[in-house]
Amino acid sequence: MVRTFKSFCRFCHVFCGIEVDVENDRVVAVRGDPDNAVSGGYTCLKGRAEMERLYHPERLLSSRKRIAGGWQEIAAEKALDEIAEKLAQIVDRHGPRAVAAYAGCGAHRSSAGGPRFMSKWMEALGSPRLYTSFTIDSPSLLVAYFRLFGAVVPLNLLDIVHADVAMFVGTNPVVSHMPNIPQSNPVRRVRDAQRRGMKIIVMDPRRCELARMADIHLQVKPGEDATLLAGIIKIIIERKLFDREYVDNYVSGLEALYEAVKDFDLPYVSRRAQVEKTLVEKAAEMLCAPKRGGAVSGTGIHMARHQNLTTTLVMILNALCGRYDRRGGFVRNEGPLGFELPEGMGPVPLPLYPGPVSRVRGIKATLSFLGFYTEMPTNTLTDEILTPGDDQIRALIVVGGNPALVLPDEVSTVRALQSLDLLVVNDLFLSATAKFAHYVLAVKHPFERADFPQMMDISYPFPFGQYSPPLVTAPDGVIEDWEVLWGIADRMGLKLNIPGIPTDRKPTTDELLNGLYASARIPLDEIRRYPGGHVWGEWETKAGGVIPNMIGHEDRKIAVGHPEVIAELRQVRSEPILDAGGYELDEKAAFRLITYRMHEVYCTQGQNLPSLRRKRSFNPLLMNPQAMESLGIQDGDKVRIDSGFGHVEAIVEASEDIAPGVVALAFGWGDPSDPRDLREKGCNVQRLIPDDQRYDPVTGLAMQTAIPVNILRNVP
Repeated sequence: MVRTFKSFCRFCHVFCGIEVDVENDRVVAVRGDPDNAVSGGYTCLKGRAEMERLYHPERLLSSRKRIAGGWQEIAAEKALDEIAEKLAQIVDRHGPRAVAAYAGCGAHRSSAGGPRFMSKWMEALGSPRLYTSFTIDSPSLLVAYFRLFGAVVPLNLLDIVHADVAMFVGTNPVVSHMPNIPQSNPVRRVRDAQRRGMKIIVMDPRRCELARMADIHLQVKPGEDATLLAGIIKIIIERKLFDREYVDNYVSGLEALYEAVKDFDLPYVSRRAQVEKTLVEKAAEMLCAPKRGGAVSGTGIHMARHQNLTTTLVMILNALCGRYDRRGGFVRNEGPLGFELPEGMGPVPLPLYPGPVSRVRGIKATLSFLGFYTEMPTNTLTDEILTPGDDQIRALIVVGGNPALVLPDEVSTVRALQSLDLLVVNDLFLSATAKFAHYVLAVKHPFERADFPQMMDISYPFPFGQYSPPLVTAPDGVIEDWEVLWGIADRMGLKLNIPGIPTDRKPTTDELLNGLYASARIPLDEIRRYPGGHVWGEWETKAGGVIPNMIGHEDRKIAVGHPEVIAELRQVRSEPILDAGGYELDEKAAFRLITYRMHEVYCTQGQNLPSLRRKRSFNPLLMNPQAMESLGIQDGDKVRIDSGFGHVEAIVEASEDIAPGVVALAFGWGDPSDPRDLREKGCNVQRLIPDDQRYDPVTGLAMQTAIPVNILRNVP
């Protein structure tokens, strides 16, 4: 007999509502849940492929231990015995800071075994070395918040339901589903907004899916976002397009900001950013004309040159236009797992830099944007492993991540993983990273575990919550991510600071969730009462009460003239204008390479699923036909991409969506241990990217897009 369960997808971070048919303890169908208040029946092709992931023939159904010449199956409990013993020896010999943990995208989708729990485990161990995927691509968000507001403020959602204009800078939510707008079925949400009159401005080097829907597409030269944004700000100030009342009441530093942007005149901006002057003017006017709207940014600028500046400039646009803490602008969702904002609440008393500093390049640890815990800069992880001396990392536990494919300088990253005294990986498959591990723990598929959509809690368009119990029984010997860390802690005698959990036995997943989210606004047992999810309160986000109360600056104003912003603007203005791909006068690069997300996969997941591989089995190098003709390159040719630091081979695909001086390559492909052809495995863009050159001095982030490269034809 077939039973239908309400649940939510966990292939990516959006958690769309799904219905799952189960017969004889086996999933037989997955589809969108038409009753889900947020997604309304929507699923993407990846979510619909979730059954393939669950029953994939290469899924790990038992844990593995590396032995001479290959792998040996090992019972999970036996593996935990050995891992705990080895970790204890490393800690005794080198101290707890010799142990690190990495939480990838998959970890963030686990409410029990993700970074919140991992931070508790690291705290009990006595090591600050928690690394996550957030500091691989978006730490500039946190820097920008602290520059402008002097604190973290709960204004993360663009209220697209009421907005009259939306500007998307370096982000393509149609594919990425990033939390720039309330997520799930982004095309429908954008189309609905357009039908009621909302205008769209897109700033992107590629004519991406969202750009095709836009009223204005600013096809900026990669890496020149700061110049274009500064030019728009100059127009807004000089033409007095800003919200004067809002600026007078809540904004400081306007004069200093204008002094820093006044030399970004239209001819200069147009030539350097390669955008027509009239389009720049129209964008400024369209953004400021209505009272309601906002500008959002994404990884396209968060990983590029001057990432902290460009992210801050996007936020400055919102401040000048009076878009924070207003209906139709940037608002908040007090999710069921969060807390209700007390009336008159002041700044959140948490620092941007909690204290720890990397041995590498002196980069400071930061407060996490995704939860109130500390995380180290992930782009220093490779060198922290390879650099000898006190506190050298000798053991790494990877949960739901794939550092071998996502960290810059693939060659050094692989060497670092191979050099570890102990590498433990939790995964469904023998991933590119797991292939270098000493132990690979076979973990439960999301359909086999209990979960809440914790990561989306404050990003839903209204206070929506849902609980999913396990839908099917996991294979014998397969455990949850949290059970790995719990088992190690128990064997090492570590005491986890989680309220309300049993102390005399291992908790159940639900008991652990109750402890981790003990302060939730809505009790977890109440959320569990609604299998298909429920909305607590108004079907709307909230505005008001944040500005100016929660601003951390002494004057309680948004600091658009922050000294670091002013200094970076002057630096940008002093840089040379170059027509080719380089940033320096002596740099011989013909192109700038941008990275992007492919619709068919999510980061490093999905490349092995049959239905997705039928659509895309590799990541092609997108190239403008005009540039291809100039180099004598044909569609489907194999070429060599050379960044001056590294090189990689790729298969070319013609695309009119990028300018002749731009090439594009999706990330997350190219397992270095996979012997298959490029057309079967793709290529890894991280081979082109160093972690110690052109890195951001504040966050340590490598420059992972807008990379100067040359393209060489006729690779054998």
